[in-house]
Amino acid sequence: MTQTPSRGAASEAELRELLATASRILHHQGLVDYLGHASARIPGTERVLIKPRHSAGVHGLHTMTADRMVVIDLDGKLLEGREEPPSEVFIHTEIYRARPDVLSVVHTHQPMSTLLGIVGLPILPLLHVAAPLVERPVPTFPSAELVVNQELGRALARALGDHAVCHLQGHGIVSVAGTVQDATLGAIHLERLAEINYRAAQLGRPPRVIPPEEIAALKRHLASPAGRWAYYADLAG
Repeated sequence: MTQTPSRGAASEAELRELLATASRILHHQGLVDYLGHASARIPGTERVLIKPRHSAGVHGLHTMTADRMVVIDLDGKLLEGREEPPSEVFIHTEIYRARPDVLSVVHTHQPMSTLLGIVGLPILPLLHVAAPLVERPVPTFPSAELVVNQELGRALARALGDHAVCHLQGHGIVSVAGTVQDATLGAIHLERLAEINYRAAQLGRPPRVIPPEEIAALKRHLASPAGRWAYYADLAG
């Protein structure tokens, strides 16, 4: 189903720049190495912008540029671009197919979130800014397989449901949102929460979990994510 662009939706050129910046941010934050990818649905279409398959050496994620982004359709077929898309395009395409509200998908192998997904340690809302992300338990896709076909992509989309993040057990995580910025920040916030949950578990003392009423208040009063995005973009260069 073709999506109707929302007012103020980013243009294709802007999405290319945002995805390049997201790639550099994720690399700078240690959430990806030469693997991992971010994508964006082009508003009003069934076309998806995604970083290319190969991103090592001088062409790594830390130097990703807008002109390298490729365009695929919801069947994962390359439509535009000089390079091949990632083999796991179906992580992205099947989530877009299942979730009309999602306009950006980020997949990483970020270490601490992946570890907690492997051992089944809940990622609880222990930090204020990130707490709304895990207001509900993070769902798990119980497979470490590479998502290289539509069947696995559909199964992952079912596991994600209407959540913003999901474990790919023994594989990594996925973060989804209505903007590239929010999907990227979701991955960052999930890793920070995973780190603090891990440290709390090491201390052997029950942590204070932020209660629902405080999370509701946080959602009302938190500043726009624009400042956080600008901060991480500046760090990544």
